[in-house]
Amino acid sequence: LSVIADMPADLLRRRPDGQGRLFYYPRRGFGQIAEALAEAAVKAGAQLRLGTEVERIHTSSNGGVTVGTSTGAELLGGHAFSTLPLPILARMTRPQPTLATVEATTRLRFRAMVLVYATHEGGRWSGYDAHYLPGPQTPITRISEPANYRDSADDPADRSVICAEIPCEATGTDPVWRASDAELGELLREAASRLQLPALRLTGVRTKRISHVYPVYELGYQDSLRGVDAWAEALPRVTTFGRLGLFVHDNTHHAMAMGWSAADALRGGRFDRGRWFVDRERFAAHVVED
Repeated sequence: LSVIADMPADLLRRRPDGQGRLFYYPRRGFGQIAEALAEAAVKAGAQLRLGTEVERIHTSSNGGVTVGTSTGAELLGGHAFSTLPLPILARMTRPQPTLATVEATTRLRFRAMVLVYATHEGGRWSGYDAHYLPGPQTPITRISEPANYRDSADDPADRSVICAEIPCEATGTDPVWRASDAELGELLREAASRLQLPALRLTGVRTKRISHVYPVYELGYQDSLRGVDAWAEALPRVTTFGRLGLFVHDNTHHAMAMGWSAADALRGGRFDRGRWFVDRERFAAHVVED
């Protein structure tokens, strides 16, 4: 871990040997976590529909919940768990929320992000798992090198892949969101040079755009969130959770804990809202770590 900024050394949480906190990393990368969860879900009887968008949710206190998808399918269930961003959930749910709730969702904003994956020629780029760039010199906020999160003889010795995270707005007018792979690769190369990081020898760049990543905590957001959250909590047979579903800056393990708690609260076809209320209080104590 490295932090590129002018700040007192005692503000950085370090171990006695100078390194940051340690995290265990899956041998085949972060995606192995999702793959293991998906495999376990299928073994337990779940059906996964990848590449299928949810377009509408019809709720009923007596007749269950119906989820309409982009493929035209209508999925009927006794209860729905949602990790959709709250504003999107409000737009697609029927019966529709009140006008006041809809207006409140417009004041809940999310930061988008472009992930720039770049292949660096010549072995490892640096000796750190991640570099944090909080200064104004570049729009990039973090550059990570996943190979440095682990020790694996399977990793190639002649190249490495790094990932640059660039927050932006998911609009056609945002220069980062609409930039080409080549332009973003050049932005990454220039940032490394300007900040005196190791030189990058890029042989390939691929990007991933994500429209909802971080909740934006603007002044007064709590008032808007309070009303939207109350509406979501009152939805019959629907439970929302996760970073986007609760508008919180939580880590993956927090979201997994929420999912397990939600599943534990559903017993015999009935959702124990009292138990979920207690769990929600516990979620408020989550501490985000990087």
